[in-house]
Amino acid sequence: MSISRSFAAVVFLLTVPVLCVAFALPELGAALRHDAHAGDADAQYELARMYFEGDGVEQSTDQGIHWMMESANSGNPYAQLTYGLMLMGGQEVPQDMDKGLAMVRSAAEQELAEAQGVMSMAYGKGIGVQPDTQLFLYWMRRAASNGDAMSQFNLAVANLTGKFMPQNAGEGMYWLKLAANGGFLDAQVTLGEILLNGLGREPDIVEACKWFAIAGSQGHPKGNYLLGQVSPLMTQDQRDEAADRAKEWLRRQQAHMQAG
Repeated sequence: MSISRSFAAVVFLLTVPVLCVAFALPELGAALRHDAHAGDADAQYELARMYFEGDGVEQSTDQGIHWMMESANSGNPYAQLTYGLMLMGGQEVPQDMDKGLAMVRSAAEQELAEAQGVMSMAYGKGIGVQPDTQLFLYWMRRAASNGDAMSQFNLAVANLTGKFMPQNAGEGMYWLKLAANGGFLDAQVTLGEILLNGLGREPDIVEACKWFAIAGSQGHPKGNYLLGQVSPLMTQDQRDEAADRAKEWLRRQQAHMQAG
C-alpha cells in the first residue's frame, strides 16, 4: 500500500438548479454580475464557473480565469483551491508554484479539507516546499478530520504499516472504514482485503465480498478481480448476503448524494 495524491483537473460543481435556470436566468445573471462586480466572492466564483462551463453565458476561459482569480483574492476557499492548483500546474495560466501554494494554504486555513489534503501531499512529496514529515502528517490529520476520504485512507495506511508513526491497527482501521464509507475506492478494496485475511480477527468473507462488489461496481479493476476470486469460495447464501449489503450501501450513498 502506498500514500499518494494526484492533482486532478478541477471540477466545478453546478449550483443552479436546471429548472430555475430555464425561467430566471436573466434576472439571476444580472444580480450575479452586480454582486460579482461589487466584490462578492461567492458571486465571483459562480460567475467563473458559468464562464468555464458556458452555462447561461458564452463560454470564455479568459473570463472564467479572471473571475476565479477575483474570487480567490476575495477569500473564497474553493476559488483559492481551484486557482491555486491552476497556478501550481500551469493550467491555462503561467505556472507560479509559490503563489499557487499560498492560495491553497489560505483555503486550507479556512478548513477546506481538499486544500488541506493538497498541503499534506505538498509537504510529503516536496511540491513547492521542502519535504517535512511533521507538516505532512499535520495537514493529513486536519484533512482527514474534516472528511477528506483520500487523506483518511493515507492516514489509515500510515497507522496500519507503521510508516511515519507508531503502528496502530485500531486507529488504522478506524480511518480506513471512514475512507471506505466516504467512497474512496482504494480504501474499499483494502478494507475488503483486510476483512478477508482477518488481521488479528476472524475473517469475514461476506463483508469482504461486499466491499469488493462496491468498488468493482464503480470500475475499480482490483475490486472486480478480487470479487471474481472470492465468489467461488462462498456459498450461495453468502453471495446473496454480500450482494444485498452492497446494494444497500450503494442505495444509501446515492440518497446521501442527492440530499447533499
